[in-house]
Amino acid sequence: MASSTKDMRLIGGHPALDLVNTVDSRGDRWGPDFIQVFDDVLVLAERLELVEPKVAGKLRRLLISSAADAEGLVKEVIALREALHEVFLAEDAGGTYPKAAIEIVAGWARRGRVRQVFKDDNGVFGWTLPFDSFEDVPAKFALEATALITERPHRRPVRECKGDNCGWLFLDHSKSGRRLWCSDASCGTHNRVKRFRARHAPDKPSRA
Repeated sequence: MASSTKDMRLIGGHPALDLVNTVDSRGDRWGPDFIQVFDDVLVLAERLELVEPKVAGKLRRLLISSAADAEGLVKEVIALREALHEVFLAEDAGGTYPKAAIEIVAGWARRGRVRQVFKDDNGVFGWTLPFDSFEDVPAKFALEATALITERPHRRPVRECKGDNCGWLFLDHSKSGRRLWCSDASCGTHNRVKRFRARHAPDKPSRA
């Protein structure tokens, strides 16, 4: 069982969804929460290739002298994550995006937009964040999220895993477009075993 962003499964199919999935369970049992300190966010961003290892290293060195600033951001990152959960849960239900949640996401995206620089990366130019501030990391997640939101008319909907005590979100890339589970190997298998046991459970004796 995963215990942090270092070993959690990345099955969302998109960075914004994997950020939402940093809560291990959103069912009757909530948690644990894999985001406890800022480095947890940085580890996830690095695993998702949103930041390069050398950039992550630079920010970790900055953590030594500015730990209070980084840790102060953790609550804001969690608020962004929960706003994204509301947004994409509404999409799974076929509804419109909640205005308050969208504004939180858009606010972070705006913070990222104003800090973007047009940069040459080995002859390929593009907009990127300087990553000289801790805020650039959640801003990058928000920019990725807004791109996913604007693509809604041209892609399959985000889905919520139907497994017991799960609630993870994912993009359905299956051929049929009818995927129910975040992972067939975990929630899918667990559900099949549960149904099998229910079908083959001995009948309870009736009371006289």
